[in-house]
Amino acid sequence: KELEQAVKKFIPEAKISYLSRRPGSVFWFDAHYVDRDDMQARVKSTVGDRFKLGFQFRKFTRQRARDLLENMSAREAIGYMADPNNPGDSIQEPGGKMFTHEILDPDGDYSTVRNEVSSKIEALLSKKHKVRLLAAHRSIFESGSMQAIASNHCASCHLVSKEAKVDRRTHHLEAGLEAEAGGYDVGYQFAYRLFESDAPSPYIHYDNAEHPAFGTKDAEFASRLIYEDTTQAFSVEPTTERMSHKLRFKGDLAGGRLSSAFTFSHAKNKGNDLITNAVSGSASYARTLSPRSRLITKIYGAKLSADDPFIDIPSHQEGASSGPIVDFDFTRYSSLDRTEGRISTMLISRINPRTVVSVSAGYSRVNRKDYPVVDEGQTTSKLTAEGKVRYRRGLKLSATAKYRFEKTTDPWQSGRGLFEARGRKLLQRYVADPTKIPPVFYWERESLRYQSITTRPTIDHEVKLGVTLRPNMKTSINLGFTGKFDKNTDLDSLDVKHATFQPNLSLTMTPNPKWSVSTGYTYNFSKSRGPVAVALFDG
Repeated sequence: KELEQAVKKFIPEAKISYLSRRPGSVFWFDAHYVDRDDMQARVKSTVGDRFKLGFQFRKFTRQRARDLLENMSAREAIGYMADPNNPGDSIQEPGGKMFTHEILDPDGDYSTVRNEVSSKIEALLSKKHKVRLLAAHRSIFESGSMQAIASNHCASCHLVSKEAKVDRRTHHLEAGLEAEAGGYDVGYQFAYRLFESDAPSPYIHYDNAEHPAFGTKDAEFASRLIYEDTTQAFSVEPTTERMSHKLRFKGDLAGGRLSSAFTFSHAKNKGNDLITNAVSGSASYARTLSPRSRLITKIYGAKLSADDPFIDIPSHQEGASSGPIVDFDFTRYSSLDRTEGRISTMLISRINPRTVVSVSAGYSRVNRKDYPVVDEGQTTSKLTAEGKVRYRRGLKLSATAKYRFEKTTDPWQSGRGLFEARGRKLLQRYVADPTKIPPVFYWERESLRYQSITTRPTIDHEVKLGVTLRPNMKTSINLGFTGKFDKNTDLDSLDVKHATFQPNLSLTMTPNPKWSVSTGYTYNFSKSRGPVAVALFDG
């Protein structure tokens, strides 16, 4: 029976490769077919140094992750309290806030089929200055389904999951010129990218504004929401376009070789006209110090900025019977706004015919303009150092040893805060009638939040060792070890630590040119200590 099922599920697979060489030209074709949703084909053609053509088609299925939301369940305890109007009596405490989840398609299985077509053309226009025309195209088509999650907040904190259709198109075009002038290589490239979706937007019904425990409804609850008891679209994908200009320069300079590039890009969300601009530049300079030593220095800088739209929303407590009227209109300052820079240098030296040593150091800095506070953004700096030794003794023995160290100052942290201090008394709200429980609104509880959290380390160590032994021409043995350790002890109330140790061993034997047998073993041990936050209410 099992054999019969295997025969029924038998899937033929085909692969073909063709190569043609002629004087001054090369043509190559390769194709691989697994099934209707997994295939690829490539074509390359070269005519001397005047013309090059490349074409590729790929199709495959990507399984999408599914969040079961099972950790999204909690409810505030409902107890009894003293009746402030009748001493000695008790009344039910008005609690019952909930955090719930609902999956509307429990049997959903999400996946997308991706079709990708790309081409590249290179043509020599003039031999005198080696003027070349470069053009490239890439289109990606995705179809299928994915998970979409909507967040309700009224009768309860309510997450709803359902299927969303996927029908996306991405088109990317490039065109440019390269030339040689005065011994230098210069180039210009223009690129345009368009992303759009034809999939229908998913809809969800947002909860009715009512008390979570008693089901009552008045202006006190409706005033906290922009809309309620209505059906709205969510998880809407935008239509975006991006244009970029890139200048490149290569050439010999002061006894070394310089390679540099400057890029400006302009991206726009066509649905709301929000614009993002980016300017970046990079350079790499390599110089030979001696017949056995070489120095490589790299530098990179960028500035990113995005529009800051004004958000107009209804005033809190408008029309309600108690509490202050608070205007929540605000300007959304982008967390993308930043300047960043990197510089590194590497020295490579051959100590003897068998040993090569390299040492490197680098420094990077990211200055976020408006996150988490406007005009007082976080600044993260990182210092790196690395040493590497490579040893080779003919074909019999080769070995590599590397150590890397990173020290980060003020790694990125979530400015929202992970924990909430206990007790509504900490809010120190004014109450006209001290016999009544002061209402606590969610926007007020922001002042109770503390512990800006990150999982990024401040200290990071990495060690890699590798040895390859070849007792004879038919046998090779590989031994390796990777060890990593990082930590962050600069946080307010907890430490973050990770440790990983991974040795490995593999053996490859080639008894004759037609056969090769490999076997190996890898052991991985990992230990981590990190933050955990539980869904609770009032701390």
